[in-house]
Amino acid sequence: MRHRIRSLFLLPAVVAATCLWSGVRAQEPTGGGSLVRDITGGAALIFRAPKNPVVEAIAGGQIPSGGGKSKGKRTPKPPVRKQDQAIARANAARSAPKPRYAEAEQQYQLAAQIAPDDARAFAGLGNVYVDQGKFPEAVNAYKQALKVKPDYQAAYLPLAFSLARMNRFPEAIEVYQQTIKADPSNPEVYNNLSFAYNHTERYQEAVDASVQAIKLLGETGEAYTQGFQERNEIRSYAYKNLGNAYNGMKRYDEAANALKKAAEIEPTNASAHFNLGLTLYNAGRYSEAIESYKTVLKLRPELAQARFNLALSYFAINDRKAAQAEYEALNRTNPELAKKLQPMIK
Repeated sequence: MRHRIRSLFLLPAVVAATCLWSGVRAQEPTGGGSLVRDITGGAALIFRAPKNPVVEAIAGGQIPSGGGKSKGKRTPKPPVRKQDQAIARANAARSAPKPRYAEAEQQYQLAAQIAPDDARAFAGLGNVYVDQGKFPEAVNAYKQALKVKPDYQAAYLPLAFSLARMNRFPEAIEVYQQTIKADPSNPEVYNNLSFAYNHTERYQEAVDASVQAIKLLGETGEAYTQGFQERNEIRSYAYKNLGNAYNGMKRYDEAANALKKAAEIEPTNASAHFNLGLTLYNAGRYSEAIESYKTVLKLRPELAQARFNLALSYFAINDRKAAQAEYEALNRTNPELAKKLQPMIK
């Protein structure tokens, strides 16, 4: 199962200028106007759905149905603790083809009541909340798991992800840093740490974390074997985070190089081309920004944000005829966003 931010948690179709892209400070073309700074999927945060907690004393997570025989005698059933039974039932409900989250939540809570010192029940409860996007509840559950067992590694990554989804980036950074101590060779952790650094304007640290993620992924063909994402997918995300960090430092040429690499790795990823357009615009490379936004619209013709930014880029080079055409096309699909262009068109 693969999960990533752009597919799991879909944002609204039009994103305000203060949203996820934290590294860009867009210039304004002649006549005013501000770029829309991100689109759905532009944020490069990797997420792997957490695995169910292991059920101890039950092989494969299944409750045994009976004993066996040894030397002609029936072997007694292995002891099964009540909390293991509840956790096994919760795991089964969560993993069903059509997950039964209410049942899973009930069973994990039962396990926690039976054994309040068992971190697995709280971590499993956190998993159910993450699956449903209930991040405040997930944070509380994972923190309880770590309170019970501070070295319970399975809680770290989903806790950090939940904190990041709540924009609690300093806390997420702290958890990712703890994760690195236990898992120093996981590029996913460095990638997500870079994302959090970008959102706290710690850009040099974001650069360092992205570079480390890229290094671990390998430029010579080493396979990424950590889990659910494809290697190229994470490489593209790492380069996007690197580009975001360079943007925050106003090192636009380096940012453009990183984002071009992200787009090369995933050429059909509209968000990589969109972010590249932002960078090129910031660098004053308006004609190149225009080409990036054209690419975005080839991939996602309905994307109003890209058409808006394309119009602004045309205004920046004083091509009013082309800007007018983009305004008219935008006005047919998104009149509210098109209104922001009217002062420049008159």
